[in-house]
Amino acid sequence: MSDSQVNVQLGIFVKQDNVKLIEVENSPTQQFRINKIIQTKLDLPLDITTIGDDSKLAVVGNQLQQIIKSHHLNVQNVIFTLDSQLTVVKKTPFDESLSDTELIDQVDWEVKEFSYSDEDNYIVDFYKLKSTNKRNAHELIIVAIREQLINHLRKMFSAAKLKVRVIDLDVFAAARAIEVNYDLRIGDIVALVEINPTGFLFTLIEDKEYCLSQETPLAKLNIHSDSLESLEQEEITKIISKELRRIILDNKLGENIEDINRIFLYGDMVKDDILENLQNTYNIRIDRANPFRRLLFAPNVSVDENIWSRPETFTVCVGSALRKK
Repeated sequence: MSDSQVNVQLGIFVKQDNVKLIEVENSPTQQFRINKIIQTKLDLPLDITTIGDDSKLAVVGNQLQQIIKSHHLNVQNVIFTLDSQLTVVKKTPFDESLSDTELIDQVDWEVKEFSYSDEDNYIVDFYKLKSTNKRNAHELIIVAIREQLINHLRKMFSAAKLKVRVIDLDVFAAARAIEVNYDLRIGDIVALVEINPTGFLFTLIEDKEYCLSQETPLAKLNIHSDSLESLEQEEITKIISKELRRIILDNKLGENIEDINRIFLYGDMVKDDILENLQNTYNIRIDRANPFRRLLFAPNVSVDENIWSRPETFTVCVGSALRKK
């Protein structure tokens, strides 16, 4: 297959000190093939402290460069996926009669509402959600990222010698991985639940489209622990159930969890006991996400056993590499 017929994308996802990279090749027939897949640790976590320190950013960038060089990764089309905790993703209603200019004015007003100060500068994007039978109002998804954060990340990309084509968000990438690998139906509501050491991230897909997301850190739940590792599996199951039901009620999507059609668990803390507890509690399909389900693997791909046995940990990274241009 000639280079002109193949699109190769490199997805990179960093969460704290854990970095995942995946090189995906997409043919004209929309058949995705994984060429390289890497998971490793960084010397420094990519968090607010690191992002605000140029010397630490250089350390992270240099290490990313070494990882890319040692694994001979294709960096022609790089998609860097950002932890949504560092951004603002907001769903808001809008009047369908607004002109494009008036709509932009509304988005600007919404952004100013959550700005901490008048000096805050944001890079903003938005899109309209499709109308559905369950969605009474016309709604927008607004994504806002501080311009200062992007400028810091550019310094890291420069140290890594990367020309990043797109900065994606984890919630959109996770939804994309599910949409590509599973048969979602119009009319269905699908819930994605990320379970990570410090809390949960809930994302809903409605009518095969990202609908909303909500982060629920342990600190917000008044739990005296800084990690899920110290909690009983039954307690984690109760938290997931309570938060999912609250999201459903708050967004008028139904009255209980079984109004959801399907639930996928992903992230670094999906334990067998949590999955089994949820499966035994609710009469709906609940599975670990498998972002490799419909993807091929190149013959020479070396995959660590931890990746084979825990595919749900790669949901976000795979989803980023599957992003369309």
